[in-house]
Amino acid sequence: GVEQEISGFREVTLAPGVKPPTDQAGTGVAEKVQVSSTIRLVSLIYDRLGPEGRRLSRQASLEFLKRDLGPNVYYAVFTVDRGFRVVQQYTGDRARLRKAIEAATAGERTDFNNDLAALQKTADNSASSAGAAAAASSGGKVDGASLSDEQAGRMAKEMLDFSEMISREDLGRMSVFSLWAIVKELKKLPGRKTALYFAEGLQLPNGLLEQFKSMISEANLANVTVYAIDARGLTVASDQSAANARLAEAATWSRYARSTQTESAEGNKQEFRTFDRATDSLRANQQQVMLELAESTGGFLIANTNDIRPNLQKLSDEFNTYYEIVYHPKNQLYDGRFRAISVSVKRSDAQVQARNGYFALPRMDGQTVFTYEVPLLLTLARKPLPREVEFRAAVLQFKPQFGMRQGVMVFDLPLKDIAFTRDEKAGKYRTHISVLALVKDADGRVAAKLSRDVPLNEPLDRLAGFQSGRFIVTRPVILPPGRYTVEAVAADQEGQKVAAKRSVLVIPNTAPAVSLSDLTLVRRLDKPGETRDQQDPLQIQSGRVIPTLADTVPGGPGKLLSVYFNVYVDTSSPAAPKLVLDLVKDGVTMARNTPVLPAPDTAGSIPYLFHTPLDTVTAGQYELRATLVQGEAAAQKSLFINVE
Repeated sequence: GVEQEISGFREVTLAPGVKPPTDQAGTGVAEKVQVSSTIRLVSLIYDRLGPEGRRLSRQASLEFLKRDLGPNVYYAVFTVDRGFRVVQQYTGDRARLRKAIEAATAGERTDFNNDLAALQKTADNSASSAGAAAAASSGGKVDGASLSDEQAGRMAKEMLDFSEMISREDLGRMSVFSLWAIVKELKKLPGRKTALYFAEGLQLPNGLLEQFKSMISEANLANVTVYAIDARGLTVASDQSAANARLAEAATWSRYARSTQTESAEGNKQEFRTFDRATDSLRANQQQVMLELAESTGGFLIANTNDIRPNLQKLSDEFNTYYEIVYHPKNQLYDGRFRAISVSVKRSDAQVQARNGYFALPRMDGQTVFTYEVPLLLTLARKPLPREVEFRAAVLQFKPQFGMRQGVMVFDLPLKDIAFTRDEKAGKYRTHISVLALVKDADGRVAAKLSRDVPLNEPLDRLAGFQSGRFIVTRPVILPPGRYTVEAVAADQEGQKVAAKRSVLVIPNTAPAVSLSDLTLVRRLDKPGETRDQQDPLQIQSGRVIPTLADTVPGGPGKLLSVYFNVYVDTSSPAAPKLVLDLVKDGVTMARNTPVLPAPDTAGSIPYLFHTPLDTVTAGQYELRATLVQGEAAAQKSLFINVE
């Protein structure tokens, strides 16, 4: 709603030697740039196309390529199905591009959309059984056989609903993150960048909305314009019917919840889901999501036609002759909100094409900024920093390698003081936690980032256990030697409380022959995953270590002190390494352990989990001191703890 000052205006045209037009006052344009001197990158993306969609997309793409390929214009070809595939890197070779387009639009795709439609139809057929079961549990009388049928129908409905939800989530995630991968790489290159996105709709469940917004924001920052092409052609079915059906289902259960006089577990559960169904209905129209993607990045949607070529010809014309207007927003507050843009031209024969707005996200070199992170970033600018939530954040240092230091960012938030809202009728509790940690180098650049946004709606019977736990997030990092600042924020969204901290991190420029990593208390040991991340020192053969930055452990009968660290030995030394673990109180060694170390790996690393009983250990402050000796070399690390 605020008029902006134009800071740049130029004509960009493919045709050389054309005199710029003048306005009524006879003033020529400020600048003229030949497209031939500017790189233009075009990404052809084919996302899960059916037979007819492949035919239409292939025909249109080859025709477009014939007309549009010129000097300094480079195309690449990508496909999205169960995975993301680069069919052809950016090239101006017409023959290679034709071959890549034909390969990308051949073969069979995984027919997710029809599978989803079949699931939804079956689920709808089961809905009446589920409704009857809800009525029965609220006091209706049915015989045993009928109740069994209704229970079976209800179970089928639950399974199908869950399967449909997971399928939609997977579909949307693959599409959004594939587009995001292309955008992130294009951000590194100059010139005008365009993506032609051929799809038969774009799934966007509510859980992916933040990622979708951030992908659009990154596309705008990278100057990537997306043109969405609905490759289904002219169809008799309407995408809006899916949205209407989801909204109608939410309304049905809402009416049931308001009218029933007797509570039931099924009714409460369905009432609780009503909001989710209503929210999802807003984006169940897949063509509308494609339109939002295109218009938010300055492109347009081509849909509801069996001949895409005329629209692509219009697109080619826009690529090759246009005027470029530039402005710098007057509002420099990066609050994460969407800011609408409208462009009006006094000339009646001018066609305006511009993105419909942008999300006001701050730039962070090499990192993606999510909209939920913006309030957390603003919190770091407050003076003094708020301290309304207890938490700890740190970087645990592990092995030096290739002049760098392997580490793990750890965010540890105890949940005992976090706000939880109880919904007795639904049998649920609600809470919402957001955390962010940044590692900044001496120049203030972000070297690493960790963040999570976790809204929870869980059964009430899990509340006590959850409140006694800790919210722990970890992320492996590799940092060069230097002095860093660790900035961290925790937000209790339900309780409207926030806290922020800053600390100093020093990565030494040394690589001794023998060394020890930082010592950390162990919260638990998770089961090992299918694949082991070699960059994550918390992943060991027996599982994945979940550390805690807490400094207090319970003592007494049956209690254990569990500590994890890495031992790094000199594999070239003939001397055997020796590890000594001392539990020290007030300068006096209370207990000593000299464990036998297992064999190191080829790099000389030994992950080590240490457990010692606290049955006879009295309450107080202790130092766990680890000393490693190998020949003439030695290293030592300590961990200070309180035993209650």
